[in-house]
This record gives sequence, C-alpha cells and structure tokens, in this order.
Amino acid sequence: MTTMQNINSKNKYMPRICFMSHHLLRTFSKPILEEYAFRAQIETLDASFDQVLGLANERVKNANVDVFLSAGSNASILRDGVQTPVVSIDVSGYDLMKALIKAKEISPNVGVITYGDAIPSLDDLKSLLLLNLTQYHYKTPQEAQLCIQKLKDKGVEVVLGSSIIVELAQKAGMQAILTYSLQSIRTALDQALEVGRIAHLEHTRFDQLNSVLQTLPDAVVAVNNQEKIIAINHAMKKILSVENQDIRGTNLSEVQPELSLKDVLQNYTGDEIPSSVLQLDHRDWVSHKAAIFENGQIVGAAITLHDAGTIYTSDTKLRMFERKRQFTARHHFGTIQGNSSALKNTINKAKRYSKSEFDILIMGESGTGKELFAQAIHNESHRANHPFIAINCAAFPETLIESELFGHDDGAFTGSKRGGRRGLIESAHKGTLFLDEIGDMPLSLQTRLLRVLQERAITRLGSNTPIPIDIRVIAATHQPLKDLVSLKSFRQDLYYRLNTLELKLPPLRERKNDISLLFDNFLKLNIAKNFKNHAILDEIQHLLSHHLNQYLWPGNIRELESIAKRVAILLPTLTVPIDEKLLYEELPDFFAMHSLPNNINSVRLPQIKNPHISEKVAFENLTSHFDQATAALKMASGNHFQAATLLGISRTTLWRWLKSKKS
Repeated sequence: MTTMQNINSKNKYMPRICFMSHHLLRTFSKPILEEYAFRAQIETLDASFDQVLGLANERVKNANVDVFLSAGSNASILRDGVQTPVVSIDVSGYDLMKALIKAKEISPNVGVITYGDAIPSLDDLKSLLLLNLTQYHYKTPQEAQLCIQKLKDKGVEVVLGSSIIVELAQKAGMQAILTYSLQSIRTALDQALEVGRIAHLEHTRFDQLNSVLQTLPDAVVAVNNQEKIIAINHAMKKILSVENQDIRGTNLSEVQPELSLKDVLQNYTGDEIPSSVLQLDHRDWVSHKAAIFENGQIVGAAITLHDAGTIYTSDTKLRMFERKRQFTARHHFGTIQGNSSALKNTINKAKRYSKSEFDILIMGESGTGKELFAQAIHNESHRANHPFIAINCAAFPETLIESELFGHDDGAFTGSKRGGRRGLIESAHKGTLFLDEIGDMPLSLQTRLLRVLQERAITRLGSNTPIPIDIRVIAATHQPLKDLVSLKSFRQDLYYRLNTLELKLPPLRERKNDISLLFDNFLKLNIAKNFKNHAILDEIQHLLSHHLNQYLWPGNIRELESIAKRVAILLPTLTVPIDEKLLYEELPDFFAMHSLPNNINSVRLPQIKNPHISEKVAFENLTSHFDQATAALKMASGNHFQAATLLGISRTTLWRWLKSKKS
C-alpha cells in the first residue's frame, strides 16, 4: 500500500521523505505523520526485507526522495543498499522500560526479539523488574519465525519487538507489544526533516555544478573514495563511448583503466600531481588529476582531459594576442627615471614634440632609452589609443623585411599567405610607427619608405593599389646618419624627411646625478624578496658609488641594469665587511674600464670619427668604416669591446665595419 501526503509551500522547501515500514508501524505512526503533513512531502510504503531495495532504488532513480525513514531491519537494509540518506526510528531506553512494564502486567514470562544484535542492558532490567526475560535476535524473516517458535516452546506469553515481530507473535497466538513510541517516531521525523533539507541543498548544489560540468569543453569525471563514478560530463562520455548510458556508480578503472584514480585515492601526499599525456579514442590528451577533500579527508578524486590539439590552438591564439599587446606602448614620461637637468630638458622637448604631427628622429647611443621615449611620445599624443608598432630595422633579414613592412597580396610570392597579409606599416594606421635602428635599413627599402612618408599610402607586394594610411613616424638610431649620408649608405632625402624634429638623448655619463638613483632602483627590483640585510645593501652602494660615477657607461642604462642584476645575484653570498675582490671577480669589465682614459671625450684616434665626440673631430678628415674600425682596434690593443666603445657602436656593427673592405 502506498500513500502520499504532499502539501506545497511557497515559502519553504518541504523535504521529500519516504517512510518505508511494515503496515503495523505505518498504522501506529499515522497520527504523527498527519502532524508533519504541512512540513514535509511524506510517502509511506509497506515493505520489508526483499521488497525494500527494489522500491527504494526506483525512487532514487526517479529523484523522488531526499531521505528515507525506516526502522529495524528495513533501515539496516537501506543503509547498505542506497546512497540516499537514511534516518532510523530507534527504540529509546524509556520506550523499552515502558514496554516491559506493560508486558509484566500481562505475564512475568516475557520475550524480546531484536534485529541484528541483542541488548546487553536487558539483563539488568530482568532482575530489577522481577521478570522471567528471554532475549533473541534475528537477521532474516526465517530466523524471526524461528525465534517466535522458541519463545512459544518456552512458555513465553508476551513478546516485545518491531512490527514484523508483533505480527508473527500474534499469528502464533501470543500477545505482542510494539517497542516503538510515538515520541521516538516524532524525533526521527524531526531528524529526517533536517537531513532532507541538507540533502536537497546538496542535490541543488550538485545539479548546479553538474550543469557547469556539462558545458565544459574538457572531459571530466569524478569518483568517490571507492573509485565509483559520481559525476561525468558529456565530453568524457563521448571519449568512453557511453553517451547513452548512465555509468554513475560504476568503478572507473573497470570502465577505462587508463583513467584510473586509485593512485590519487591511495597514495596522495599533498603535492601537486603533474600532468601526463595519454591516448584515447585515437587522440592525444593531456590529463590532470586532483584529490577531492571534505573536512581535511580525501573523499574522492577527479580527472580532467584536455585535448592536446586544442591546447596547441590556444597557445597559438595566446601568442597572437601577445603579439597584439606588443602593438601597444606601455611607457609614459612618468616612467622615465632621473632628475638630471640633461634628462629633464630632453623630456620637456619630447613633450613639446608629442603635441605635433611631424615625424621625429631620435638620436642616442645604444641603451639610452630610445624606444622608451618613443612610447612616451606616443602616449602623450592624440594617437595614444591607437597602435604603436615598433620595428627593429636591424633585426629582420633583408629578404624578409620588405614583406613584413609592406605586406603582400594573395600569391605575391611562393609561400605567401592565402588572402594576403597586412604589413606592419599598414598595421600602424591611426597610430605611431617606430623605426628603430633606421640606419641599418637597406637602401632599396629606404626608397619605398620615403614614398610612404611622402604620399602617406602603402602598396603591398604584388599589388598596384595604394592603401591610404594615417601614421606618425618616429625613427631612432645610434649611428651618425649625416655621416652615413656622406658615405652614401643612407638616402639624404629620407634623412631630411625623418629629421623634421630631432631629439638627442643624453648618454648616461652625462647624467651623473641619475646614475646612483637608477642603480639603486634596478638593484631593489632584482634582489630576492626575502633579502632583508640592509647593512650589505648600504655597504655595497657605498663601495660602488665612486666607480658608478667614474665609469664611462658605453652600454648606458642597459649596461647599468645588467651590472645591477649581477650585483643582486652576488648579494646573498656577501658578508660585512665586503671583500672587494669578489666584486672585481664578478664585474671584471666594469672595473677594467677604469684603465681607459678618465674621459672618453679626450680620446684622439687618427682619422677616426667617434660619434661620442663628433663635435671635436672633423668628419671630412676620416676615411672608410674599415679604417676607423682598424684604428680603434689598434688604440684598444685588440679589445673589440673597448674598440666598439671608443667608436660608439655595437660590437656587431664593429664586425660589419671590419668586413666592409671585402665588399
């Protein structure tokens, strides 16, 4: 027999309670169930032993129950057979005492039959109540019937027990008393209400998480501490070829051994579990395993499979996004550090230039911050919200730079991208085009660039159609472009087109007041976060202060930052007082440069043009780059680094000058 008491409530969730019992207990409980009709949806089922699990699993499968309420054998069977919470109606000591007193009024020969185990405390009540008490326990209906027969054979007249025992005793012609009280049933119902509400909240949370799980593109499966599947999304089902099956409750290792989570459940140490690569469904997957905790204990585990192909695609997209980020200017005038008058004057001039639309030529030695100033000018201008495209003209091979700068149409050359490709100059539309190391641009491209600057239009390779562009050009170089013009390695018309506004950046040696400030900032930026030895910091700054101001800084700020990083690495190994030999060993070039003349501007090389001292040596008396490089090497006793420093060029450029005689 099945009945349902279901009263809807708009304001409060009413737990769904399934009360499974023998009909005698259901009838006995009816007054209490009516009391709770407005607080819960209660379904009552007459069932015992073999019937219990079938009926229970049907309700679990249809999601019609939050908690089961039962007693005795039924409660025990339910706990072993279903995952849904089970609340048991228990017999209290008061209930038992009350039933024994009632039984004594009928006969002193009393029998007690319990499910599972006997009740040891009954022996004390036996003497207290002056009863001839016999106790048996059972596990099956057959054993229960046998217990009844034994009591009858002993002459027992009254039997205490559950509703099943009461029914069997009455059929045997014996009197029987139900040990449960209405108060015990009321207590169990209160507990079932609370458990049901909690179960509903957990189900709701699980459904929400499961909804999210199903939308994930990655394949996910979770198991409990017995490695039985508790959650799985469609992506994982597809990999396992079980799309139309409900495999929850199945052991994961049996479904797919490659996904086994036994190692996590049994051997997890708390360390991060490294990802691994496996092959399933003829595809490569990157797997990640994780433990599931509850109150500090492992209660399950999960494995996620990421498609290796998707990871590769995502990586490509991230690289493309990173490239787009490179088309933005990060620096402003506020990020340029220093208080020297030389720097302040340069910044003020740059700010004035930023308000105009004229092209700018930034002149400065390597490491003086030419791109930093270019970005700051861009961000100070009305083009700040548009692209900042930086191109190092010395970094591209001559065979590639043309297509990179100007782009190409579909089929412009073998291997060209289908549909064509927009060049970097075209990508700078509405923004700023920064041409670094402009002095290294091949002559053939200088002609095309000049046309772009004059016409403000770009023509892709393989096309005859000019594309109008709105750009501002900022060029930068560490080379003396006037000298390159005289040597016919740089176009004069391009030079004057770029040199509408000229911004000369002061070398670090002309910014004496900024050197210590910059060094301290670089040092603090690069020391370990946990390094707190201020005494070492103070002494290292004191020891190096004189050398920092006397050093010629051929690499300018870039070299200063490099030295600060090397000192930062050395700091944890130092003790007070500092052994200066350690500094000399770590920074040999830094200290060796003091063997050069105190002022690099005093150097006089026969027929050498030094960009640092261009005002002091007449260019017209000089010969080729090869002769300049040879003379500088002689002056520097064959040291390429010092020779390049004297010439104000990089060692790469020095090598190119030395090879220029062959060409």
